[in-house]
Amino acid sequence: MAAFIEVRTTVEGHERAAVLAHEILGADLATSIDIDEVPGSSAGTSAWRLTLITTDAHAPAMEALLRAAGHTGPIESRPVTYDVDSYPDWMPGHP
Repeated sequence: MAAFIEVRTTVEGHERAAVLAHEILGADLATSIDIDEVPGSSAGTSAWRLTLITTDAHAPAMEALLRAAGHTGPIESRPVTYDVDSYPDWMPGHP
């Protein structure tokens, strides 16, 4: 099983977040994408957090796609934690 990486970044505006999510899924670079509004952001300057699950091998390509799309904010990556049964926490059917 490939190592899974959780990637997080924040973008301005829900339309921009949706476009980036669509591009990432279209490029088959993520198995899961969660989009949620950052608490405390206002309607005029709404910030949206993207949380993506990808493989270790696809993480550099995902970052390159984000940068090519003009994203200049920080991109955080960390390994997905596994339980004793070797199931990622987010996987359907997780005991």
